[in-house]
Amino acid sequence: MEWWGKALLCIAAYLVGSINFAIIFSRLKGTDITKKGSGNPGTMNVLRSVGKVWGVLTFICDSAKGVVFAVIGYYWIGSMDWLFILGLITIIGHVLPVYSKFKGGKGVATSIGVFIVAYPIVGGAVLFVLIIMLLFIKYGFIGSLTCISAITVYSCIKSRDSVAVIVCSLAIWLIVVLRHWSNVKRLIRGEENTLRLVGKNESKDLEADGDKKDGPHEGESE
Repeated sequence: MEWWGKALLCIAAYLVGSINFAIIFSRLKGTDITKKGSGNPGTMNVLRSVGKVWGVLTFICDSAKGVVFAVIGYYWIGSMDWLFILGLITIIGHVLPVYSKFKGGKGVATSIGVFIVAYPIVGGAVLFVLIIMLLFIKYGFIGSLTCISAITVYSCIKSRDSVAVIVCSLAIWLIVVLRHWSNVKRLIRGEENTLRLVGKNESKDLEADGDKKDGPHEGESE
């Protein structure tokens, strides 16, 4: 593929990645996800504050963004390097969306979509483990960080001959970790929101608990 074709795909990856389904679905329910629960426009907050069905739909759609451009990179351009390059750009779009004043989610669902295309068996296993962890651990971000860290290590070992894959994998991991840093601080303060996949979820909105120092997008995990 010519350089300009790849450049157009990079732009498309960012623009599509910037589409925030948490915001879209919450508005369909007549609410603003950025003012509910933790304020983070991502899967976990939708699960807890809007509803489990809408949360699952958010996860599927956010993951699909990563899947689509990872597939384009690998099967159209024909390169594992470009699978990760386009995947990383899509994740950046999700985290820093141009449509939402660069205030997006935390990138977990989109990252899992990319890794599933790169390593279907391991990626699927990581997704399964994440679901199991969410059933038993009330802090969703712990499961997210654990699973993304594990598959990043696998990616770096499996594709150790590709500098591009290693760099992109580590960049994805770093983005996810940095986006969850406020979760760690909230957990230390005893203020982190919890999540139950089974049963009713309860959480204070940002306006209700007065905790705005972390910003409207630094609560629960993506």
